[in-house]
Amino acid sequence: MSRPPKVLEGRPALAALFQSDATGLCGAPDPHQLDRLEQLAHQLTKGYIPTGNARVDRHLETLLDIAKTSPAWKPSDSHYFTPLLEHFLRFLYDRFDAQANLYGERTAYLGPARKNADGTVAAWNEKHLQDDFHQHISPLFPPGTVTREKWDVAGGRADVIYTPDPASRFVAEIKWRTTRWKTHKTVERDYLAQAANYTATGPPFALLLVGDASDHSAGYRDIEDSIWIIQHARSATEIPRLIVAGVLPTARPTPSALRVARSSPR
Repeated sequence: MSRPPKVLEGRPALAALFQSDATGLCGAPDPHQLDRLEQLAHQLTKGYIPTGNARVDRHLETLLDIAKTSPAWKPSDSHYFTPLLEHFLRFLYDRFDAQANLYGERTAYLGPARKNADGTVAAWNEKHLQDDFHQHISPLFPPGTVTREKWDVAGGRADVIYTPDPASRFVAEIKWRTTRWKTHKTVERDYLAQAANYTATGPPFALLLVGDASDHSAGYRDIEDSIWIIQHARSATEIPRLIVAGVLPTARPTPSALRVARSSPR
């Protein structure tokens, strides 16, 4: 197999496009322009732009490999859902271990609950997470394609909806829990039925974002264990729904307040 032209070394997406012939790259191309072209070539072949974080990119590739096993993973729905999944993953990685003041009031829900003037606790709730996620993805897609709190979808409330065209609607169901979850099955038992129901008249792909406001005094599990794909068919003939679940630890104590959990009291 021939090696890629030297000017394309370290730029595998461009090298794959030009293969052994880089005569179209005349003179001495600007490295910054080549890097930008590499991003665009990657987006063309993979459907998303690399984040620059190898761990995030590997995680996204793993999730996309699972999504590609669905018989419904075809254009245009696959093209629409890929960037939505990308930005869902970026959102979770960005906030997973961030300080509560990351974006000021918008991300304050990541930290300890506040107190009202009378001393009572003003607990965070689902709306704070929903507001943040909605503000995160709205500017990333064409105006009007991202909406929130539609009360007429499957007879319930779908918190954030991306509708790139009338035949393709993707729902991000957002939930808030104050009890600990021990396994993926715990989350699936509590929320899967509703998240899957929102796919009944559209593509079989959706997001489930859960704010975990349980006790984090001993810390919380890592991000790779907190994001997974649920495959769920409600009948023997239905194409399985693919629900990408992400659990985000919220209402977290300050890092200095964390303590290792004891297996038994002393």
